[in-house]
Order: sequence, then C-alpha cells, then structure tokens
Amino acid sequence: MKLKKILVALWAATSVHAAQAETQVESDSQTLLAPVTVSASPIHEHESFEVPSQVDSLAGQEKMARDSGSLGEMLESVPGVNNMSAGAQSGKPVIRGMTGNRVKVLSNGQSTDYQAYGTRHNPNVEPYLAERVEVIRGPQSVLYGSEAMGGVVNVLQSEIPYDEPISGQLAGEYNSNNRETMVGAKMGAGSEKFGVTAGFAVREADNFRVPDVSSSQGATPSSPVSDKPLFVGEMPNTNFENRAANIGLGYQDDWGKVELRHTQWISKQNYLGVEAEDKDSPYEAVAAGQKLQNDETQLSAEFFLNDDWILKPSWTHTRNQREATHDLPFETMAEDKGTEHYLDLVVHRDDVKLALEHPAIGDFNGEIGMELTEKQQTLRSGHLSPSADVSKRAVYLFEEADYDKWLVQFGARYDTHSVKAPLSAENEHFYNEMGVFDATNNERDFDVFTGSVGATYRLDGNWSLAGNVARGFRAPSIFELYAGGEHGGVQAFQLGNPDLDAETSLNTDLSLRWQTDKAQMTATVYQNWVNNYIYLANTGYYRASEGSPNEGERVDADAPGAIVEMQSQQTDAEIRGFEFSYAQQFNARWSGDVALEIIEGRDVKNHQGLPLIPANNLALNGHYHPADRGAWKNQRVSLGVKLVADKNAAGTYEPFSQFDNLPIGTASTDAYAVWNLGYVADVKLDKRTVQLGAAVENLFDTAYVDFLNTYKGYTLNTGRNFKLSARLNF
Repeated sequence: MKLKKILVALWAATSVHAAQAETQVESDSQTLLAPVTVSASPIHEHESFEVPSQVDSLAGQEKMARDSGSLGEMLESVPGVNNMSAGAQSGKPVIRGMTGNRVKVLSNGQSTDYQAYGTRHNPNVEPYLAERVEVIRGPQSVLYGSEAMGGVVNVLQSEIPYDEPISGQLAGEYNSNNRETMVGAKMGAGSEKFGVTAGFAVREADNFRVPDVSSSQGATPSSPVSDKPLFVGEMPNTNFENRAANIGLGYQDDWGKVELRHTQWISKQNYLGVEAEDKDSPYEAVAAGQKLQNDETQLSAEFFLNDDWILKPSWTHTRNQREATHDLPFETMAEDKGTEHYLDLVVHRDDVKLALEHPAIGDFNGEIGMELTEKQQTLRSGHLSPSADVSKRAVYLFEEADYDKWLVQFGARYDTHSVKAPLSAENEHFYNEMGVFDATNNERDFDVFTGSVGATYRLDGNWSLAGNVARGFRAPSIFELYAGGEHGGVQAFQLGNPDLDAETSLNTDLSLRWQTDKAQMTATVYQNWVNNYIYLANTGYYRASEGSPNEGERVDADAPGAIVEMQSQQTDAEIRGFEFSYAQQFNARWSGDVALEIIEGRDVKNHQGLPLIPANNLALNGHYHPADRGAWKNQRVSLGVKLVADKNAAGTYEPFSQFDNLPIGTASTDAYAVWNLGYVADVKLDKRTVQLGAAVENLFDTAYVDFLNTYKGYTLNTGRNFKLSARLNF
C-alpha cells in the first residue's frame, strides 16, 4: 500500500466525521469524552491535553479490552507506538522508531531492569496487575536519565487504598488462537492510616497458529530464493507459562507516607528457530527455551517539611535472572544446566533517588534531585554477555509554571555512567578466546548534560499548541560493548564493540490539539537527530552454532549449523514523523476514531535507511453504543481496520535482512489490512459489577507479515483469534 492510499483513507474518515457532526446529537452520558489525567510531571497531575509532552494512558474498560501478556501488543493502538513481536507471548513497545534500551519501562514511576538487549527480550510485566499504563513519546532523559531517548512506558499498579473497605476483582481471559488462559485477582483494603493491596495472575498458552497458506516446507539452504513462510498452521515451540504476583503496604499520617511494594514475575518461554544439517538438508524447527525471573522491591516515601517543601526518597532493588538454551525447550532445558551451552545471567540492581519538591519560587514550582544506580551482572554459564558492573550518578532540576494561557516546563540534568567488564575467570571466553575486549577497553566512562524546554499555549477553550525541544542521552549497554556469543532466541552470533560512544539526541516536536466534550484531535510533527546511533548489524559473515563442527568459528553460509554474525555499529541518524489521532462521539449511539503514523528513519552518514523502523500505518475504528438495558450498561460494539504500508529492509546490514535472499521467509514486507471486531459491557449484579469483553482479532484470518515481526524469516503473524475477557468487581 502506498502512502497516497493511506492519506485517501484518512481524508475519507474525516469527511465522514464532517458529515455526521452536523447531525443532531442526543443527550446521553456516552456522548462525553472524559479527560485523561496523567502523571507526566513530578510536580502536578495534569490532563494529557495540557502537558507539552505527547502522553497517552490506558485504563479501565479500554485496558481490559486490550490486556495481553505482551506489553507491546497491548500498546500498539497508541499513535506512534508499534509492537516488535515474537508471536503472542513476546512484544516490546517501539516508540517513534526506538525500542529496547531507548524506551524506558518504569514500574510505578521507578526504574527497573529486564536485560533489554535482545529483539525478543520482553519487559518483565504482567499487564493485568497494572491499574493504568502511560506512554510518553519523545526523549525524557531529564527526568529518567539514560534509556529514555525514545520515550517512557510507566506501568502503574493500584494505589494503596487508605481508608477504604475491602474491595477487589476476579479476572479471567481466553484466547482461542493459542488456547491461552489467564486467571487473576486483585484486592485491597485500608484504615485511615494503613493500607494493603495485592494481586496475582497466571497466564499459560500453547503454540500459536498462523493462516494455513502455501509454504516453503521441505526447502533446503540450496533451494531457490522464496518469500514463502517455512511454517504454516500451528507453530511449534511457541508455548509459554507466566506467573506474577504483587503486594503493597502503606502507612500515612500528617507528616507524609511510606509505601513498600514487592512484585515477582516468573516466565517459562519457548521460541521457534530453524536449522538445516547441511545445504541439501531441509530446514527443521528447533526450540530455544528460556526461563526468566524478576523480583522487584520498591520503597518510597513522601515527607512534608516546613513551608510546603516535600522530601521524596525512593529505593528499588531488582534481581533479574535469565536462563536460556539454544536447542532445547524450557521443559527439558535443565539437561544442559551448568554447561557452556546454557546461558545463566543474573543481574542485581539498586536504584536510589532523593528528590526535593519546592514550593513556588516566583512563578515556578519544581523538583531537584539526585540519583545513583549500582548494577552487577554475573555470568554463571554460557557465552553471550560477560560479567560486568555499571555505576550511574545523576543530578537534575525540573521546573514548571502555569500561567493563564501557558504551561511551561523546563529541566536540566547531568549524568555520569561507567561500565566495567573485569578480566576475570568467568570472562575468559570474551577477552582471551574471542578477543572482544582487553585491558585497554574493558572499562568505559561516559558523562553528558541534557536538558529540555516545553510549553503548551492555550489558543482558546478548545485549541492549544504544544512544543518541545529536548536533548537525550544513552550510554552503551554491557551487551552492546562486550557481547561475544550465540544468541539462541534470534539464532545469531552477536559481537559487542568496546569502542562505542554514548548516543546523544536532539528532538523537536510540535503538536496542534483540539478538544471538546465530544471530540479530541492531536496532530504532531517531530524530528529527532541522533549522534552515534547504535545498531546491531549483519556483518556479512557466518559462524558455526554451538554443537556444530568448528563451533563458534567463521564458516560459509551453507556450512552445517551456520548462523549470521552481527555486531554493534554506530552512525548518525535522523528519525522524523507525523502522528495524527482523532476521536469523535457523533451522537449517543455512534462514535469513531482514527490514528495515523508516518515515519522515516535515515542513516545520514551512509545515506541509507535506518534498521527496524516501523512501516507507515493507519487505524480506523467505528463504535456503536447500544442503549442501556436492565443490568447491561456501557455497551460498545467496535469494528476496526489497521492498514499498514509495505516496507523494504534498509539493506544487508539490517537484522533479518538475510531472509530476502533465502528459500524461506522475508525481511521486506508487503502492505496489509487486518480487521478486528470487539464488544465490551458492564453488567450490574446487585452490588457487584461484571465487566465483559469479547473480540475477534484478525477477523478474516488474513495472512500477513509485519515488518517488526521477529519471526518473519520463517512464518507469519498470528491468524484469527477469539478473545473473551471477564472482570468481577466486588
């Protein structure tokens, strides 16, 4: 699909709005579009329409309809957000073309760590346990430091319920495509000064399915080039089991409050790979098993000092363990435990923050703060990423003033960041056998000043103009600097580059907004210049996978067990785009919304495209709101389509680009259109409410491949799925 067709569809959608907006609007509570309050400022809560940053929030009935084990899938309806997926279980949010270590995932506003270096390393989050998820697009380095260059996803659990009676929720979900089930519960209660909240969720799924179309089954590495998928129907080795639970305790008094939270997330996952014994042997499925555990403890407080000063200390401890194999599913991967073929990485991380919020000084309220992070990564076995330590220090300032027509925000920050991979016994593979680093480059230090200025100007009661200029920063990760081994999840041999420099960016965006009680519109243009942009590129070489002859050595592409070699590289980049969203309540029964994203990423040094940039896309949704009948309230029937343009791989240096020249799969993708049908309702049962949801995703079982699908080398995106959701509130 060409861009012109997308724009024609957008014109048609807005023309429908113009015609319908002239009709008489019935008086009904459903005709009002409620304002969304977000926590994008550490000083005050604002409506998303007011703040200079581009912020969207997912909560309530809409969140229930979109809940998924994949955070990326859950958020891909947000304009400017896409999903880097691996089937139904794994999905990372991509914000304005950036993901991984450039998008910071926060837990209750505090830093977390999920070893985000892999394209399939999904955030350690169970979305059901979140009460609200906020997405802030654009660099947020001033408030959140390194790793917030593309934006922030803030996963917010339920607030501590002070002075509230016992209440809670029982939940269930079912997805037919992979027979996925989720059962969960949340509850909480509190006295005037004490409160407690807790929840759990269990999510399990079998293999997912794709449309049963013509395939390249039986192809060998020497077969003719084809873009047909290798696997159709049921995808082997894509099942998973997730467990998550949290608890929060809080105490408040006239002097302030102290809150303690703990969250545990445990996941067992299988990923699908392919292998061929030699150039004349057919490709076959291979499993890559993974066991993940993330334990996160957060302690935060607010102390009210004299003259309206507020002291806000916080501490977060994260323990993240990743165990993985190259050719065994998680059910039997323990067979390899303790061997060099078994990856066992453990990260311990402590984040301490001390913030002081000050009362108005002139026109400005603000916050000053300092942060420190200590991270220890320990390699217990395997060869992907070494043992290493990371230390971060930062001081920052954020100020805000609210005038009659202006909301002004600005900030400044200074960060230091050091990474050290010791020349120790567990790292001998990296510095002795592979030569990735040595005593001259095993320790790197980075420091940078960042800043931002943003303002919203209220043109009148309905129109506003918002603009931002922000400098972002990201230090290279341990993996980008010092990796040196086979990455089973993506079937590649990956190498670090110890000479990488820190990324810095300068982002500008300008947004025009319009809002009434029945319509909301936002149109945003942005441009982000990134110096020293780090990307993982195909080197053009191949390595023998573990267990193959000449294991770990460079080999020919058709050698037994050959996998691509990839290494971290740098360039200067430019990412620019346009985002448009519009929602309209036409009358008491009908509403609609549209979201458009046009994005381009360029490697300006080498005059070529930037890798892993999403395709242009347009989403159109129409909603019918039946009248309340008896116990059935707030019903909505939705029909929507997502139109995605074709997209060519940026070049041979792009991850997965090899599949454009293999007998299976594809790296470049065709245009597609996917339809979805949904229904939600609240059912009042005496003093309780049941929220119900039903959906048919990929309504017509369309065979398609999304550009950010990391399985596109050998299969398709998921086929038709019937989804049922229920929430019983008590």
